[in-house]
Amino acid sequence: MILKKSTQTLLFKPKNFKDIYDNLHELHRLYASHTSISAGDMNDTDILLPSGKAISPTGAAHCLLEIQRTAVFIRGIYKAILKLQQSFPNQQLHILYAGCGPYATLVTPFTTLFSPEEVQFHLLDINERSLAASKKLYKALDIEMYVAEWICADATQYKFPTDQAIHLVISETMLNALKKEPQVAIMLNLIPQMQEKALFIPENITVSAQLLNKQQESARLTQWDLIPERIHLGDVYSIGRADCKVHEQVSIQIPKNILKEHSLQLLTEITTFADERLKIYDCSLNIPLVIGNAMDFAGRTINFDYHMGKVPGFKYHWLP
Repeated sequence: MILKKSTQTLLFKPKNFKDIYDNLHELHRLYASHTSISAGDMNDTDILLPSGKAISPTGAAHCLLEIQRTAVFIRGIYKAILKLQQSFPNQQLHILYAGCGPYATLVTPFTTLFSPEEVQFHLLDINERSLAASKKLYKALDIEMYVAEWICADATQYKFPTDQAIHLVISETMLNALKKEPQVAIMLNLIPQMQEKALFIPENITVSAQLLNKQQESARLTQWDLIPERIHLGDVYSIGRADCKVHEQVSIQIPKNILKEHSLQLLTEITTFADERLKIYDCSLNIPLVIGNAMDFAGRTINFDYHMGKVPGFKYHWLP
């Protein structure tokens, strides 16, 4: 079975990128055949919310094909489930997936590893077309018994059911540097509702300000042994299960003696769970966000504020 084989590859062959690539494309063909939603389609649109952009079903489908993104999230979720089985022995684990998309990409593989008595999914998406597609997929694969409920709702406003404990919450609704999409708003809403031993995926997201050498970053594409010099100036925002709070303004000092090749950029590192991390260039979520040529502002201070709202993201201004 394609689903079982792909799950085994994603979890237990982390360095075999060709097999992961091949298996994810097989999974995509399987999912697309049952949902009629393909990563190659461009015929639907995003939903614009007061808290940011909810990507379209085809946009969500495309996320499956980012090798490291999918693999690292799934490995993190697997480790989180094993941890929860220790924290809640002999209990059925209830998993809320906020922003599940048409494939419920990050939980569907676990139907090959755990029984419905061990795990139950609460699949949430604001897009009715995505939810309808996930229902079709689960019916076609004969795994409907894993779903406790399908929920059409805004995850930034959703309240947990009072009669059902949620043990794990998953939400991967972001772009690099936490721009445009509502990841932060979702975390600020859902994490405070969680019980003490419950877990959230991703476990932590950190955005840092760093100086990158533009020449070295370009050279690394052809010189595989080159380790570019990156100067860490400070964290701009860190949010996760253990430290979930609204952003407070951060000031970053630019060194006086820097090179003309230095560029000030925001780097995003994501810990899905435990030692499973996505770092610079691993996937689209880790593409550095360029602020500007650092030499133009040598010795000066820049203030960063994270703005919530329709277009979330970092705003900045230079002090005189």
